[in-house]
Amino acid sequence: MAKQLRHDGFTLIEMLLVLTIISVFISLTMAHPQFNLLQNTTEYEIKKLTSEIDYYQAYAIKSHAPVMLLFRPNRNDIKVETINPHRVTTIPLEPLQLKMTSNIRALIFNKDGKANQFGTLRFEHQQRAVSLIFHIEQGRYRISYQ
Repeated sequence: MAKQLRHDGFTLIEMLLVLTIISVFISLTMAHPQFNLLQNTTEYEIKKLTSEIDYYQAYAIKSHAPVMLLFRPNRNDIKVETINPHRVTTIPLEPLQLKMTSNIRALIFNKDGKANQFGTLRFEHQQRAVSLIFHIEQGRYRISYQ
């Protein structure tokens, strides 16, 4: 009695076809990363900054106490002061550059998370200008890329 040959597994052609498809997908997803790097880096830095601002706004709501954000363009950082518990934190803004033309020096979120004033923070990152425009109602802001 002769044994029957079993054809389990992939043939060489099937394996090469699968590897070709995978390599095409990888090359398409990795295409031209140098063109997207500048935009993604600037957007990433702004998102990182706005997440810090959102965190302290949520902290003011959670702790039922005001939180002060002091923007210091000469030191290129944000000094954060919380009351409950009393703590002073400094957030460096590098690689963003806070411009002296910003018209907000201090922003206080009250216990409801509302901002005490409106104005604009202007930043520069790799020759790209970005503005955070704060509205006085409910501590909202919008991002403007120039």
